[in-house]
Amino acid sequence: MRADWISDPLFWVLALPALAVSGLLVQMVLSLFRCCASFKLRGRPVQLKWWMIPVTSAVCGLLWLLAALYVVFGQDIHFYG
Repeated sequence: MRADWISDPLFWVLALPALAVSGLLVQMVLSLFRCCASFKLRGRPVQLKWWMIPVTSAVCGLLWLLAALYVVFGQDIHFYG
């Protein structure tokens, strides 16, 4: 594990999509407790389907796993010189 992982731009390229999908997943779960089970995506209401939460949680877990694996094994990956 590297000590400077937080300042690595490639980590943020992996972590920011994971953070965005995490926020979307929170919106989906919270929409279950509203009357019409819809959440907003780009300002438009989207009706929640039965498959959306499992797929989003799987994608979210995969993206966070990639970011964590990069932190742990990132010293073995060299893209320059």
